[in-house]
Amino acid sequence: MEPAKAPHGTIRARAILERSRDFAALRSRGHHLINGATLTCASDLPWQIQMRCARCREIFWFDNLTWSAGGADRWRLSPESRSAAAVGCAEIAANLAIADGRQAAFAPARGQR
Repeated sequence: MEPAKAPHGTIRARAILERSRDFAALRSRGHHLINGATLTCASDLPWQIQMRCARCREIFWFDNLTWSAGGADRWRLSPESRSAAAVGCAEIAANLAIADGRQAAFAPARGQR
């Protein structure tokens, strides 16, 4: 079974998103945004795109401000993602490593119960 291909409008929208000010700001804070899901709502133009940072695993949502007019040229970080965006990738990743380390400290050693 072949994976579903993204509509042409989605590819174009993602390329424009990658040139947006908010995307550049996240990259400058160390985030490496990859993959993502696209929400299209009965159109080949997405109204929202979600991307994950490959380093810290945080998910960021971007809103298409021109979707209702048939455009894909104005993207902004969604209000739900602003608090995570204010923190740099290294800080988020460090907090995840600390949390992972705490969980590992309470896990039984291999072969033990």
